[in-house]
Amino acid sequence: MRTLLANELRKTKREWFVWAVLALNTVPLVMVVANHFANGGAPGPERFYFTFHNQYMLVLPLVVCATVAGCFHTEFRNGTYFEWLTSGRPKSALWTAKFLVSCALVTAMAAVDHLGLLVFLLVEYPGADLPRVSAAFWLLVSVTVLTTGLVCALLTLLSRNVVVVNVFGIGLTVATLVLMAADFSYVVPTCFAYRLSVGLVVPDAAYPDPALALAVGWTVTAACVLVPLAANLLVVTRRRYLR
Repeated sequence: MRTLLANELRKTKREWFVWAVLALNTVPLVMVVANHFANGGAPGPERFYFTFHNQYMLVLPLVVCATVAGCFHTEFRNGTYFEWLTSGRPKSALWTAKFLVSCALVTAMAAVDHLGLLVFLLVEYPGADLPRVSAAFWLLVSVTVLTTGLVCALLTLLSRNVVVVNVFGIGLTVATLVLMAADFSYVVPTCFAYRLSVGLVVPDAAYPDPALALAVGWTVTAACVLVPLAANLLVVTRRRYLR
C-alpha cells in the first residue's frame, strides 16, 4: 500500500490544477483576517469563528470535488485507466490509494488553515477556547471530505468527466447554503456537518432538537458513506465496466 500511495502522490504532483484548487482552501481565512483588521475586529472569538466557518463552507465542498475528481480523472486523461486497473494489484487497493491521497491533500491544506486560525486566535483573542474551535473545525472537515469525496470519486468513475463532478460540487455548495439554517438540514450531510460543528463554538447556531438531529444526521451520514463506498468498489471491480 505504501508503494501505491507514493505512486498516486507522484501522479498528483504533475496535476497543477489540483494544487491551484487546493490553494482555494486558504482564501476564506485570509479574507476573514483581512476583514478583521480592516474593520476593527469582531466582537469576540466566537463571532470571528462563526464568520470564518461560514466562509470556509463556501469553498470546502468545491475543493473536495475538484481534488478528488482531478486525482481519479488522471487515468482517463492519460488513457491509462485500463492499465491502472490491470497492473496486478488488487483493484480495491488501487482505488483506496487514490482516494486516500486525494483526501490527504485536502486534509493537509485544511491543517494549514487550522494552524493559521489558531495562531490568529492566540494573538487576537488569548482567552479563546482553542480545543473547542479545533474540534468544530475538524468535525466540519472530516464529515465533508469523507461524504463528498466518496460521491465525487463515484461520479468521476461513472462519467469520466471532471466538469460533471465540479458542477455537482457547485450544486452541493448552493444546496448547503440554502438549507443549512433549516431545522431539518440534518438530512444533508454537509449541512449536518456545518450545524453540528458550528454549534460547538456558537451554541445559538446549534439544532433546537439535538437528540433528533444527532440520530437522523449520523444515520444519513453513515448511509452516505457506506453506499457510495460500496458503489465505488463495485465499479472498479466488475469486469463489464472495463470493456
